[in-house]
Amino acid sequence: MSSGLNEATLIQAGLQAGLFDNEQIARLRPLARARRQGLMEALSTDLNLPQAAFYIALAQARGLPYAHLSRWAADETTLMRLPATLLKRHPMAPMNDEAGVPHLVVANPEDALGIETARRVIGALPLAVAEPEGLATLLYRLRGSETGGESAEEDPVRLFENIVREAFLRRASDIHIESIRDGTRLRLRVDGRLETMGAPLAKNLGDALLSRVKVLSGLDIAETRAPQDGSLIYAVREREEVEMRVASVPVKFGERITLRVMKSDPNRARLDNLGMPPAMVMRLREALGHPHGIVLVTGPTGSGKSTTLYCALRELDTEGLNILTAEDPIEQVVPGISQVQVNAKVGFADALRSFLRHDPDVILVGEIRDLDTADTALKAASTGHMVLSTLHTNSAPGAVTRLTDIGCEPFMLGATLRGILAQRLARMLCPHCRVAREADARKKKCLGQPEDAPLTLWEAGGCPHCLGSGYRGRVGLYEALWVDADLAAAISAQAGEQELAALAKDYRRLVDDAREKVLAGLTSFQEVEMFLGGGA
Repeated sequence: MSSGLNEATLIQAGLQAGLFDNEQIARLRPLARARRQGLMEALSTDLNLPQAAFYIALAQARGLPYAHLSRWAADETTLMRLPATLLKRHPMAPMNDEAGVPHLVVANPEDALGIETARRVIGALPLAVAEPEGLATLLYRLRGSETGGESAEEDPVRLFENIVREAFLRRASDIHIESIRDGTRLRLRVDGRLETMGAPLAKNLGDALLSRVKVLSGLDIAETRAPQDGSLIYAVREREEVEMRVASVPVKFGERITLRVMKSDPNRARLDNLGMPPAMVMRLREALGHPHGIVLVTGPTGSGKSTTLYCALRELDTEGLNILTAEDPIEQVVPGISQVQVNAKVGFADALRSFLRHDPDVILVGEIRDLDTADTALKAASTGHMVLSTLHTNSAPGAVTRLTDIGCEPFMLGATLRGILAQRLARMLCPHCRVAREADARKKKCLGQPEDAPLTLWEAGGCPHCLGSGYRGRVGLYEALWVDADLAAAISAQAGEQELAALAKDYRRLVDDAREKVLAGLTSFQEVEMFLGGGA
């Protein structure tokens, strides 16, 4: 099903929205001819622009709302009044926006004939714009093959290719394929938030897609009642591949598969690019320069701990040092480093004990989960090795409490700990559409600013660059506790978390970093409000 929209119209809308400039168009035009592809496809591929960016730009240029099909509700009764022959030639659907206002959603707002014909049948509804592929999926689900949309025999190979490409262009970290009551739902996790990809797929197409993923990742397609794990490598464009970790699990209405995209970002390969304050980066490098000891990175799942440790590894001299890692899973391959995948036969503690016989200088332990691993790590740190690891705690001082609770000796902790980082991730405001707002008294109090002085903060807007979300990318929020002689003595004496925080020099709390990043306009108040509390 085609929208019938001229490619030049979409490119002009993208140009007007600032998605690219004339120089980039001139550079890519001959490349597109050489590749035998359209100019819009070349722009999308080389500039990492999803199709949605072009249609959001088009909606913006025409002064129309953009319909996020996963959030808008189709008016099925009104849709049934439209002739199938009309929908086949002119894809459109009557839908209610998030406020319940009815619209006629079209892929081509310049299709005067189709729009006029539809309005004669259902009334003069205001227009909204959506992507043609999403409309095709919606129409097939609601009206079947009579609309000319995706058929029951739709190729799952091409469908999966489109999903992976879309995930790549949107910088998604996870792809979720989930069987639901009336079909299969597709979602992407972008910047830490789940986004639904259009309307649910028909049940038969969804099942075929699940089977396709299982075949590619080496899973048993006949096994649908037990969880399975696998992996696959997929080419997203010429000379560029993504590795994905795949997990399937049975659910009430079938199966669900989650694909974790393991693609590394070369632009975030250094500590300086994580959003960590410069003084903290300097102290971390000093801690990494010690010949022995432990540096811990703490935080909940998905807070960027592994990324920080990989950046730390890249800071080290891989030629002059023997660096070994035990990970579950190996998320990024670091040249010059021996990386071991932990499994049912080889646990973290087993790998650690083996590492000590390989003359290591630096050891990375993916996670300290139990006393055996922690005790082995402490002994390695006390015998002339630098150990890096992660721990699940809410704060930097809480790491000491956690290790003590699982049975670690306080005097060993005091003797080996060099530094503890705690971190979270916050979405960054899109620089193209962020909006300035005057802060109210409550926000000023939470940010530690005088209530009688004016304060301008930035909030999320929405534009083609960020696909209407107002955010693009994420930045870390950091807390750091550096262990000197006084703090080591307090840890050995089993001091509490508050006492450790009071004794620590250069102790920077998570709330302090969150405030600074809001005041600097990197993120919004709403994004970090949970950390700011009442302004303590």
